[in-house]
Amino acid sequence: MNLKTKINLAYFGSPSFSADFLEKILTDSDLKKIIDVKLVVTQPDKPAGRKQILTETPVKKVAKKYGIEIFEIQNLNLKSQNDNLKLKIKSFDLCLVYAFSQIIPKDLINTPKLGFWNIHPSLLPKYRGPSPIAYSLIFGEKETGITIIKMDEKIDHGPIIAQEKLKIESDDRRPDLEKKLTDLGFKTFKRIILKEDNPQIVPQNHTQATYTRLLKKEDGFLPLFILKKALKNESLKFEELPTIVKEYLTKNPKLKVLNSKQKVIPAKVGMQENYIDSRFQGNDNQLRISSKIIYDYFRGLSPWPGIWTILPNGKRLKIIDMNFHVTRFTLHVTRVQLEGKKEVDFETFNRAH
Repeated sequence: MNLKTKINLAYFGSPSFSADFLEKILTDSDLKKIIDVKLVVTQPDKPAGRKQILTETPVKKVAKKYGIEIFEIQNLNLKSQNDNLKLKIKSFDLCLVYAFSQIIPKDLINTPKLGFWNIHPSLLPKYRGPSPIAYSLIFGEKETGITIIKMDEKIDHGPIIAQEKLKIESDDRRPDLEKKLTDLGFKTFKRIILKEDNPQIVPQNHTQATYTRLLKKEDGFLPLFILKKALKNESLKFEELPTIVKEYLTKNPKLKVLNSKQKVIPAKVGMQENYIDSRFQGNDNQLRISSKIIYDYFRGLSPWPGIWTILPNGKRLKIIDMNFHVTRFTLHVTRVQLEGKKEVDFETFNRAH
């Protein structure tokens, strides 16, 4: 951008991979010449861990490290908080959002000169919402990417400034993709800001939009009999699928579900068809390749909330690690942690219990 002065930027984000993105901006020798990050907007401190210690967001820690003004905001829908933030960003050129987890109201979006840009870790319009990285893994995608959009008042709805694809490796888990997509997103953002290419802003194809939701601790629960089926690669019925998978396949407008037999009829579009075709066969209402379904679920939920089950004695068993053989379709649990105990390898657990 051919500006005579630096771009005054406000950065919105909270988790660790968003903090990494912020630090990349602050330490890049080229960007430091044209960008001045003057404000960081993040979530308030929250209790964390078993002892529920009040903990700063990773983005806040980076902002403190570099002496940047911090604005913590609980709810942008509260008029007092919204008004205070609006006053702060009134003179800014650009607001950049990466994993902020709040909807930006329309009156704020129109405040900075260049608007709000969002770095979204999926190939929009697929996987809008707060958990795109997890969903890409849960549904066994072979590629994902980042999309930079100029935000409007709807969730991940604005026109596309840039989009780059990334191959998903068979052993990638959520932290792996968070890092890879953060690196890719930063390179793409830097290229645009430095005018190394001239992006054509284009609207999204909203008819192809799909949505994710926030992950919850309960999402990691897997009944013991389902886990045993996956370890033997036995068929699963539709109702035996993990909750997120069932929700997505039933709520997504590209799919129809026949309530009488719960047989999924896919529309002829994108990932949904591929997902069903590779796992759903015949008229016996059985889902094949249960080992891959559960392994993909584990990859998306790793490390939090992870996968956990309840043993016959009522105790909670967390699956710390598992691996999958891509040609044999065999699933192996390798490390577990019994409630109240230290984590051990699965063979040791089996001998003891």
